[in-house]
Amino acid sequence: MFRPSRSALLMATVTLAAGLVATPGAAYAADTTTTTTTTLSGVEMAAALKTVATTSTAAAEGGWKATMSAVRGPATISTSYVVDPGRGIVVDQSDFGSGPTTEYAAAGKGKYTYMAFSKNFRAVVRMMGRPTVRHMFQPQPTLKLEDHVEATGPTFAKVLTEDVAYAGTKTVHDNGSADYKYSDDDGTTFTMQVGPAGTLAEVLVGSDGLSVTLTYAYGVPQATLPTAISEKVWDQGMAYLAMRAAVKHVASEAAADTSRTAQGRTVKVAALRKIVRSWATATNNNNRAGLKMIKVKDISRGVRVYATNPWTHETVSYTVKASGRKAVVKSG
Repeated sequence: MFRPSRSALLMATVTLAAGLVATPGAAYAADTTTTTTTTLSGVEMAAALKTVATTSTAAAEGGWKATMSAVRGPATISTSYVVDPGRGIVVDQSDFGSGPTTEYAAAGKGKYTYMAFSKNFRAVVRMMGRPTVRHMFQPQPTLKLEDHVEATGPTFAKVLTEDVAYAGTKTVHDNGSADYKYSDDDGTTFTMQVGPAGTLAEVLVGSDGLSVTLTYAYGVPQATLPTAISEKVWDQGMAYLAMRAAVKHVASEAAADTSRTAQGRTVKVAALRKIVRSWATATNNNNRAGLKMIKVKDISRGVRVYATNPWTHETVSYTVKASGRKAVVKSG
């Protein structure tokens, strides 16, 4: 059964960048001139809606779109869910009042997650010179469109066949459209509006001050994937975003470690170099991207610790040199 609280959150995770051409049979326009209303038992309601689900699923083979709006008092949620089987793409859109967020799924490729809400993500793409990028791509070659839609979308089977065996009414209009209406055990009312072709057109849900409208269209969507950076590149960007601090940390901590190890004796250059390289290796191994970002080069009486950002070409460098009983750090 389609429950507003569950399905609203299910749909409200992603964005739409697509157009949809509705098929003629998808339209719903209730004819209020003449109607015929009959009472249905729970079994009859379930059987009737199962037929609608079968017809709707067949009509949606070329693609479909579900648009939802939910209102409770001043709060409004709007979402849309587009399925483009030809391109193997699902595109969601959700807006909780602060602007749309987006998620895409591409069969055989993976998922595109909206990340622009993250201050770090925005800083990373600015650093890369790609400030308009809003998504991160996570590869998932095994992703199947049908499985993804079943798990995340308001499919006809979910809406029309799950927990719908409640007594209610069927109202048929002169143009062939029909309304199926019932209330569940919680007192939530459902109205399934079916078009003349027998396909689901709209679902109206009412419950304790909450009003939900779910509208369907059938046709061929034009879904496109967004520009994105991969998860690996994102991890690399995060490492280089912290490059300045990381290089300084290695130089400073290694110098302090070297001075402690000398225990008041003269610092040996060989020992200093070994300790600095150990700190650099540990720091490099600690970044998720697996980057050997921090490098160490031997110089007179010590080493140079440095890193270069591949996007900005900025280099951060410190020297660590033996100076009597201490290791001394200098920038440059």
